Amino acid sequence: MAPNAPAEASGQDAKKYASGNPFVQRLISRWLRIVRLAVSQPRGILVDVGIGEGLALKRIIPPGCHAVGVDYRSDKLGAAQQHIELLVAIVADAGMVPLRDAAADVTTCIEVLEHLVKPEPAIEELARITSGVCVVSVPWEPWFRLGNLGRGKNLRRIGNDIEHVQQFTPRRLERLLVRCFDSVEIVPVFPWLVGVARRPKR
Repeated sequence: MAPNAPAEASGQDAKKYASGNPFVQRLISRWLRIVRLAVSQPRGILVDVGIGEGLALKRIIPPGCHAVGVDYRSDKLGAAQQHIELLVAIVADAGMVPLRDAAADVTTCIEVLEHLVKPEPAIEELARITSGVCVVSVPWEPWFRLGNLGRGKNLRRIGNDIEHVQQFTPRRLERLLVRCFDSVEIVPVFPWLVGVARRPKR
């Protein structure tokens, strides 16, 4: 968890995904469409680590998948259960997921790694619980920060969100994922990066 991050932050995600800026909405729709294509699992168990309020997962989960949401914020998990029918909610840290090895056909981790002081344990856990494909997404820097500056957001922090303690380029995200997966593809979707990882290293 990022230093100074609130223990409870329900409503934070809804504010972003319900932005009234049409340009932001187009970017979000394009980004989540790419994530949805990367997931493309018609059935089985999908585990979303760092689910937040479930607003991203709601837009990418394929029909027929059974959803499990993991988050350390119980208030956000409660909101996610309101958005996603039959969601199994687990309060846990991304670096210690209480699921058995290869429990998930698909794992997702959407806009989480940039908040972690040490993202490596989370990647190790994603690889451990994944039997099929793992899809992660992070802000693409420096473009994400520059986009914030262009909108007049976070000006005193040069566009950086106060909770973003990691900065990812395509190469850095790839290096992080190849530690735990044999097959890694990085898809740039301005201003985000989508990492599609397969064949976890056991």
